[in-house]
Amino acid sequence: MPVTNVVMAEEALALPPAERADLAKLLIDSLEGDQRTDEQIRAELARRLEELRSGADTGLAFDQVFDRRP
Repeated sequence: MPVTNVVMAEEALALPPAERADLAKLLIDSLEGDQRTDEQIRAELARRLEELRSGADTGLAFDQVFDRRP
């Protein structure tokens, strides 16, 4: 079944209030657009990659990213 706006809204409304607030902020922030230049974005991505490679940031395990339990 394709995901529709109605399905997404129903799932969002089923979230606890704090998670709905986080989602609302994320959606509102996405309307403002990213003011960074391509060069700034590239620099941040390079920094993040170096942190992962060096072990300074261990990242997240697959289960942490895709765990759907409440």
